[in-house]
Amino acid sequence: MNRSRELGPVFGFMQALWALEQGLHRRSRAMHRVHGITGPQRLVVLVVARLGPIAPGRLASVLHLHPASVSRLARTLERRGMLRRRPHPSDRRQILLELAPRSHRIASRRSGTVEAAVRAALARAPRAEVDSAVRLVRRVATRLGAGGGAPAPAAGARGRSRERS
Repeated sequence: MNRSRELGPVFGFMQALWALEQGLHRRSRAMHRVHGITGPQRLVVLVVARLGPIAPGRLASVLHLHPASVSRLARTLERRGMLRRRPHPSDRRQILLELAPRSHRIASRRSGTVEAAVRAALARAPRAEVDSAVRLVRRVATRLGAGGGAPAPAAGARGRSRERS
């Protein structure tokens, strides 16, 4: 019996998203055990490797993370010698994040990573299917308020503390 059909399209889709989230967490923990870096930390390293020195705010925007999350990730990577901060060349109020030499080895690793698993899954899907899935997930993310960092406040929640689950 197909539980997704039994639950309907909304819950079936949510079930797939939850499975994806759990898979990301499991692979991230495994990466940390084997390679010493989590999935989110590796993603920061890969983006900085690809884009070059980058302001923390821009990095948060690229990754769709809250700036505080990027600060925590950057601080951890900096303490571990994988990331360095340097002054912005034209704006002394800002800093740029750049890779430390040690992180180049991590950025070049291909096996056993989150993106290796994603790459393998995408390689088996037609390009149109991948593009459609990306559009759908982005649409859902936007509706959830995750289109640009912090989640959108709940309707009618202004001025009141929101219940946490």
